[in-house]
Amino acid sequence: MCFHVKVTKTKEQIEKKSRLKFKPEVTFTPNPHFKGFDHPKLPVITNQQDYIHLFEWGLIPHWAGNDFNSNNTLNARIETIDEKPSFRDAYTNRCVILVDGFYEWRHEGKDKIKYDIGINNNLMCLAGLYSDDTFTIVTTEAVGIMDYIHNTKHRMPIVLNDDENLMNWLNCKPIVPFTDFSYQREDGQVSLFG
Repeated sequence: MCFHVKVTKTKEQIEKKSRLKFKPEVTFTPNPHFKGFDHPKLPVITNQQDYIHLFEWGLIPHWAGNDFNSNNTLNARIETIDEKPSFRDAYTNRCVILVDGFYEWRHEGKDKIKYDIGINNNLMCLAGLYSDDTFTIVTTEAVGIMDYIHNTKHRMPIVLNDDENLMNWLNCKPIVPFTDFSYQREDGQVSLFG
């Protein structure tokens, strides 16, 4: 699943790439490694398409009490989002999460090899759902190079890399996820492009 992302672009770079503005009072600090279990606030565009918002990673449904564990809603499987109680009400609250890339680990025996996955150092739009000021990243079955890299759970985030798919996602229409990633092993021994 997708629990590690990077956002190294500045607020101004994100605004330029996305053609939207953050609300004036918003401050954002880039980070090369955000961890979902820390529940960071990341740049998000909702289906209202008004501003770039900073929402907390880990969707909290509107009906949840104070004891709700948002570690369980960092990701949502596309195959079941309309069935699971945590996501069902947010199904039409579509958003995209703006990142430079994400990290996944390939298991080789007892070793785990970290991969930095991105699209030629450009901003990526990950499909998401939101509730109030929280979000989840929507995942799908891993294909192509992602199936090779994420060889235990075989999942990957849904990446919306063109305007048509992005708008279709936000408007609850069918999409075709992007799969042509560039990636490299984090240990620097190998640099590959998918």
